[in-house]
Amino acid sequence: MLDYTFATPSELCKEIASRVKEQRMRLELSQPELAQRAGVALGTVSGFEKTGKTTLETLLRLIVALGLTKELEPLFLQKPTSIKELEEASRPARQRVPRKNKRFS
Repeated sequence: MLDYTFATPSELCKEIASRVKEQRMRLELSQPELAQRAGVALGTVSGFEKTGKTTLETLLRLIVALGLTKELEPLFLQKPTSIKELEEASRPARQRVPRKNKRFS
């Protein structure tokens, strides 16, 4: 298993591609089926699985096609590092009162 702490971007790309391929196979989808579901070319899927290189949009299309969107949710959650931050995070967000449209003559 890859240690993400010390992995290079290239290693991370290959690991993500490997996991996408594993999920595709787990769902018993062929590369052409995944490509069709994701709305990308077959060469895009096979190239990504081999090299780990693709665009962010293509990666997201594959993730959606594989039903993995819920897995993205925790990626960028802000984790409180102090009691103050925890209190601030639990407060409801402030909302502005809409301005009344006043016309001046």
